[in-house]
Amino acid sequence: MTRITVICNDSDYFLRHRLHVVERLSATGADVTVITGGRPMAKPTAGWRHEHMPIERFSFHPVLDAKVIRRSLRHFRTEKPDAVHLITLKPAVLSGLAALLARRLGNGPRRILVTIPGLGRLMSPSSTRQRTADRLARSMVDASIRFLSSQAGVHFTFETAEDRDDWLNRGLIGRHNSTVISGAGVDPERFYPAADSRVRSPVRILFASRLLKAKGLDAFVETARHYSGNRKVEFLVAGMVEPHDPDRYAPELLEREGAIKFLGEVSDMPGLLRSVDLVCLPSRYGEGIPRILIEAAASAVPCLTTDLQGCREIVRHGVNGTLIPPGDPGAMAASMIAAIDGYLADPELLDRQGRAGLELFRNGQFREDAVTEQFVRLLIDEGRAAGGSKPAALLPG
Repeated sequence: MTRITVICNDSDYFLRHRLHVVERLSATGADVTVITGGRPMAKPTAGWRHEHMPIERFSFHPVLDAKVIRRSLRHFRTEKPDAVHLITLKPAVLSGLAALLARRLGNGPRRILVTIPGLGRLMSPSSTRQRTADRLARSMVDASIRFLSSQAGVHFTFETAEDRDDWLNRGLIGRHNSTVISGAGVDPERFYPAADSRVRSPVRILFASRLLKAKGLDAFVETARHYSGNRKVEFLVAGMVEPHDPDRYAPELLEREGAIKFLGEVSDMPGLLRSVDLVCLPSRYGEGIPRILIEAAASAVPCLTTDLQGCREIVRHGVNGTLIPPGDPGAMAASMIAAIDGYLADPELLDRQGRAGLELFRNGQFREDAVTEQFVRLLIDEGRAAGGSKPAALLPG
């Protein structure tokens, strides 16, 4: 039986984006343990185990990070997994180091799979972080990733070719040990178009993401204020509260904001998408492929988003949505207002772009089952190869 450990920095992210991979691994007969930071999860019922491990998500903290390394090392030496899947940057650096230490001690995982969903606010080439501490953190991460990549049986996955190319050009990884997998996958049995494709009145515009300024929520609210009192358009905000993120947008401000309707966390996202006409995500930092944009395409809803690498993977300007340049909130709001005015002047454009987005989804590698099988192959098939006498046969780029 193949033993696999999955480590992710946040339980909410894991449940939304990676649960289906673990369920598929378990269905193959693998013995899977999931370790997450963030909020403790309810006891799983699908044949895999869960452990909670505090992980500081928003900065590098010497004491807390050392505890993550120690606890990861203890887990690897006790449970002896054949493969580990490290999701997001912190687990890659900290638990990746622990996995290599466990190898040196004679019982570490043969296969180490690192998934970088997006380069984020620290590692993105467009990052505006210039503090000395941030530059030092980037240098430490670079050195750690470069060392990890040099070891046998280590493989990296990215959601966009541009993110992968950035790390290739910086010499952090190799072309032979990295792969691009299109997002986390969306299930078309859950996300599908509304039966009635008629454009509604008012036109309903949805922001659905984490409640962060870096996600463009400040620009979205400024845009909504421009249309305050206009009965032809309605602005909705749905998303998770990030109480410890310094970039958070306070939910109490959204509740008092008269220009938008604040929905909070929504459990029925497929149903919500079938009730709106346009999804808006004016993000300003290093995304992977934002899941909400893939869900919108599967639901035949056009998107208004930023001209950044991850967003461009699923949104084609003028085809299934509109791309606007990144910038300060005021400039982005002006671009969004111009785009929304165009949609209001030609409401049928929403329907045409929605249908084009559905076609892009169906023709791309965005289905949940396709994404899942790529991870299963990397963790199980390639992991078995890594355990043999020859080096693992790593997937081509």
